[in-house]
Parts: sequence; C-alpha cells; structure tokens
Amino acid sequence: MTKNQDPYALPAGAQQRVKAQQSRRERRAPRSSPEEFAFWGGRFPVWFFGGAVVAGLLAFSVSWPSGMPFALYVGLIGLGLWLVLAWLVRWVQARASASR
Repeated sequence: MTKNQDPYALPAGAQQRVKAQQSRRERRAPRSSPEEFAFWGGRFPVWFFGGAVVAGLLAFSVSWPSGMPFALYVGLIGLGLWLVLAWLVRWVQARASASR
C-alpha cells in the first residue's frame, strides 16, 4: 500500500490534497492572454550589444594574422553584420506578433 510513497512526507488530508492539485493545475495552465510584444524590451538589448561585441572580437581574432588594419575592418564588419541580423530577426518577430 505504501509503495512509491515518500516515507518522510507528512500525512495530508483530503482537503490539502485537493488544494495541492489545484495549485499544480494553475501553475501548469497556459496563460490566457500573452504579454504584448515589446521590440526593445526584455533581454534583447543584452543579446543585441553583447552578441555584437562577441561577433566583432571573433572576426577580429580570426583575421588578426593578416595584419592590423585589415583585422580591424573585418572586426567592424562582423560587429555590423551581427547588429543587422539581430535587428532583422527582431523585426520579423514583431511583424509576426502583430499579425496575430
């Protein structure tokens, strides 16, 4: 009878079990109204600028053996590409959420 039960758990009455099941259902239930999409909100600025710095440094480091001016230009191009791609992805997300 006590198989698969926690031997250290406190005994729960019927009301407590029903209350626990209801709270579990409420936590698992999907939100009825999704939050409004914010183009510049949330974690996007961190990913936008942080990713740009990482992409620029990575491009700079890969092109470093070619010499300084060329490596700087490649790093700036990598940084710019990241900014453009991240902005385009976010714009597509905004358009998709607006059409719903």
